Amino acid sequence: MLYAQTFIFFRGRNMQKEILTIPADCVDLYCEKRGSGPLLILVTGGTNDCEPYAKVADLLADEFTVLIFDMRGGTRSMPREHRKVTPKMLAGDVAAIITYMNMGKASVYGCSSGGQTVLALGLHYPELVQNIMVHEAALMNDTQIPGIGFEFFKVLNETFGSKCIGFSPLEIAFNCNVFQADILNDDCKKRLKANGEYWARYYLGTVDMDSYTKEDLDKMPNLEFTIGAWTPSHLSYANITTAERGGKPYKWLPCAHTPHMSCPDVLVDHIRATCKKYM
Repeated sequence: MLYAQTFIFFRGRNMQKEILTIPADCVDLYCEKRGSGPLLILVTGGTNDCEPYAKVADLLADEFTVLIFDMRGGTRSMPREHRKVTPKMLAGDVAAIITYMNMGKASVYGCSSGGQTVLALGLHYPELVQNIMVHEAALMNDTQIPGIGFEFFKVLNETFGSKCIGFSPLEIAFNCNVFQADILNDDCKKRLKANGEYWARYYLGTVDMDSYTKEDLDKMPNLEFTIGAWTPSHLSYANITTAERGGKPYKWLPCAHTPHMSCPDVLVDHIRATCKKYM
């Protein structure tokens, strides 16, 4: 098992992070650990790379042990077998991380396909979860027209061109995010391009199709949803519909589909307050 330690600097502070390689099903997951306190895991969406969550992880590390990681198919978490990815498969990866950390139950946050991941984690591994925070899970079967939605990101890619980081022009550009162009370093941008191509091939059409009944949602510990006020209507509708089906609370945030990029301070305040409710 690989283990290493390094240091980073953020806003003038000496911030320490540990780089862990945690084994899961046919993959060794690249993970970064920051801080101390209750375990909090942030699950990325279609980037499959944890670097866009670094700022949020740094800000939360004063009160939590924060784990961020590259999802399977990221260049630093490449699986030994390539097959279509499902929410249950990804939930097993997060369960492996929680078990490896041996710190008891974890609070989990997930956006987009990461939202599908934490929903599946709550359904299949509720004993490992303290509370679940979902931001705009990729619930394509709960959109106004079932299965519609990702065409929007293709249009963004065609409109903004080089400012969209993640997918090649030949792939559906779900990972298009104009906020990333001037924030992320060049190494991360290169990883995102490769990761996006993997996501389009092995995630799209399987990671985004799970839907959850009221009975499913009732099994998920302390589940709450958030929706971005700048988000396309299909994702807002799908998450509101799912939350209301289970009688779960949802909250609007002043952000886009990726609050860790468009309003990180707002997201940090939300995560901090939500976790404290369930400690």
